[in-house]
Amino acid sequence: MKISLLADCPQDVEVIATWYFQQWESKKQNASVTTVVEKVRLGLNRDCIPIAFVAHIDEEPVGAGELKYRELLEYPGYCYWLDGIYVPQKHRGKGLSTRLIEFAKSKAIELKLPALYLRCEDHNVKLYENRGFQVIETEQSKFIMELRFS
Repeated sequence: MKISLLADCPQDVEVIATWYFQQWESKKQNASVTTVVEKVRLGLNRDCIPIAFVAHIDEEPVGAGELKYRELLEYPGYCYWLDGIYVPQKHRGKGLSTRLIEFAKSKAIELKLPALYLRCEDHNVKLYENRGFQVIETEQSKFIMELRFS
């Protein structure tokens, strides 16, 4: 498995946007794959946020994630977010999420970010705790987690 910046694999934008649409955005009014493609394209950067990344096995995209700035405006003190960690069902259970999270952490350290935040559901808390994140807030059925680098 290889993880690359999406900037080096722009041909995968539509695949990732389709995953994100099916998993999250389809539940939102006025969302479409086209609007998600536009959002994913914002991450076609190498050295500044937002940065998107993609995992491949034998050239097939098998997972993705993003580092974003101020993803949730209701949390203005939390600047840098890990978002969109996604692995299609047929590739789950292979450790891909862990590898994507570790890649994001490495990139955050490279960019000298002070901390990363994320929002997840209960069933993902342990995954992120095992990668060094801690729950700092709860919001209905979601958990806000933090990983400090300093």
